Amino acid sequence: HSQFVRFVNRLKRMPDQLRDTKDLGITLNTLLRKAAEEAGVHPFYIDACSNANVVRLEQCSNEIQLSRLYREFVQRYCELIHQYALSPFSKPVQDAVFLIQSELASDLSLAAIAAKLNLNRSYLSTLFGREVGKPLSAYVLEKRILRAQHLLASTPLSIQQIAWEVGIPDANYFARLFKRETGSTPRKYRENNKHMP
Repeated sequence: HSQFVRFVNRLKRMPDQLRDTKDLGITLNTLLRKAAEEAGVHPFYIDACSNANVVRLEQCSNEIQLSRLYREFVQRYCELIHQYALSPFSKPVQDAVFLIQSELASDLSLAAIAAKLNLNRSYLSTLFGREVGKPLSAYVLEKRILRAQHLLASTPLSIQQIAWEVGIPDANYFARLFKRETGSTPRKYRENNKHMP
């Protein structure tokens, strides 16, 4: 990062230094995009991250803000790769993982996922367990609880709404599952982790 900032400071290609620095930020964003693609992150997540970065970049009014933002670019893409990289997995498992991550509110039973992907249930179950290291149902629950934690901490949605959002429409059952997995009730988790804007 510091080398990039020094490079930016040395480069005086255009009369408008702020615009020049923003253009270099767009280049950095493109390079980071390519790294995420090579790591096997689905284009859906890359596009969302990339578009948000460009919007924030254009809102910067000075080079100090840009310097901070470029650091955030790198951190955000690293988190994206850590969370969504699918390259270690076979195509059927990649497709299943993406389906789970993008459709948490839908029916994500083994039968439903196998049907959507036109795969044999037993084949998908065996392949998923071998490659991911846990049963498909455990992976689905893990992703639902992680999403619920994010929504509890960062949105004003009710617990019932969050239960619907993560595909567990029975709020009481959701609360029991959440407590079993996290050791905390949804309400207590929100109280302890709230960071709404």
